[in-house]
Amino acid sequence: MRQIEFSRRGFLKGSVAAGTLAFPTIIPARVLGQHAPSKKIQVGIIGCGRIAGGMDIPGVWHNQDLATVVALSDCDRQRMATTRNKSLKLFDGDLPKLALYQDYHELLADRSVDAVMICTPDFWHAQQCVEAALAGKDVYVQKPLAMTVYESRAIAEVVRRTGRIFHIGTQQRSEGKSTFGAQFRKAAEYVRNGRLGVVRRIEVGLPQDPPEPADLPLVQPVPDTLDYDKWLGYSPAELYSELRTHPQGKDGEANFGRPGWMVMQAYSMGMIANWGAHHIDIAQWALGMEASGPVKVRGRADFPKRRLWDAHGKLDVRMMYANGTLLHVADESLYPNGVRFVGDKGWIFCGRGSVKTMSNDPGAGGKHGRWRPLEASRKELIEGEVERPLARNPSNHHRIWLEGIRTRTPTHVLPEAAHRTTTACILAYTAMNLKRPLTWDPAAERFIGDDDANATLSRPERAPYGVRRALARAGMEL
Repeated sequence: MRQIEFSRRGFLKGSVAAGTLAFPTIIPARVLGQHAPSKKIQVGIIGCGRIAGGMDIPGVWHNQDLATVVALSDCDRQRMATTRNKSLKLFDGDLPKLALYQDYHELLADRSVDAVMICTPDFWHAQQCVEAALAGKDVYVQKPLAMTVYESRAIAEVVRRTGRIFHIGTQQRSEGKSTFGAQFRKAAEYVRNGRLGVVRRIEVGLPQDPPEPADLPLVQPVPDTLDYDKWLGYSPAELYSELRTHPQGKDGEANFGRPGWMVMQAYSMGMIANWGAHHIDIAQWALGMEASGPVKVRGRADFPKRRLWDAHGKLDVRMMYANGTLLHVADESLYPNGVRFVGDKGWIFCGRGSVKTMSNDPGAGGKHGRWRPLEASRKELIEGEVERPLARNPSNHHRIWLEGIRTRTPTHVLPEAAHRTTTACILAYTAMNLKRPLTWDPAAERFIGDDDANATLSRPERAPYGVRRALARAGMEL
């Protein structure tokens, strides 16, 4: 895959001509002298749903010595207004200049914003990441990174070439006391240091999505507060329903229930990428496959017949790596939620215990308390220090990104690693849909001898949206 070549001037000029991105030449506020390095990082939030309000805005709040929130953007004004009110309460009113933008391009053009957190539906991540990096903003994005290999590679390349500080919501890698990371990092260290000998097999268990509600209509009037065309983005034009988007609130208050888009293939890959982005990331980290990926994949899944929600149910996916390790991903009817490494000297299991990312998500399950300790076939496999530790990150998950911005130091999750984890999820999803074995070339990032599979590496993009148009405005091509 060719490197991206781009012209920032061409991107900005083309954006104005297209009438979609009217960016000035954007320089981070700290460079302009408005906020010296000793001042707080000015963070903008794109997407005001349950993850923004429940995880990422509180993540900034926990690190107020480094950063503050200065702008919000959402195509649903009701959700943005409710998030504004909750944020003001969380920060005890200390957000006097909190700007609100229904069009996120206006937030990206705001020179007071140094960095953005992208908390939108999965299918929006790629375009917004690319445009944010080109606008001079450091980027934190929720997982999965993208919906296709093309989009995922575009993000990795644009972030690399623009030199932006990147982080992604795979918090299992993070080590701080307030995150899940210690046990996952320790498991990866033990595997890398040979505690298990040769790792023959990795077992990953994923939860299942909840059933589709039967009481909501398939077609509804578009709420006055929602710019539905912007919500749809590059995806096909469809009639509006709460089942397709997110629950609508009432009496001026947004409803942050679990959204329906997470269970629709037009907007999400389902649990193989939702939780898979966490657990497959740990598996590849432990294997040292962060710059590569599997070479063979086969899978099957149930795709229940529902009214709108068409994401997979039960699944069984097997991915083989060049070193001979088999990664077996299945639902919780076969494996507990977590990652089990099996070697010729024993096994190690890491999981979250009963903790949930959000209260309305499927939980990690199990009888354990908030955190589930490491388990092993023999206790000595998980005792003592290792000779070659992984990079330690004593900060909390969000602080890692903010400290990286302050020092201009990359985080412990490079864009390439995020891209490769996302690619593995996409390969599994593709095999589940095509229902046949596939052979993958990690270097060329192509399926071998399978035109139908290669046709899934990108998606059609409805005008005027999409990564291709964003790259074209910058004079880029992949």
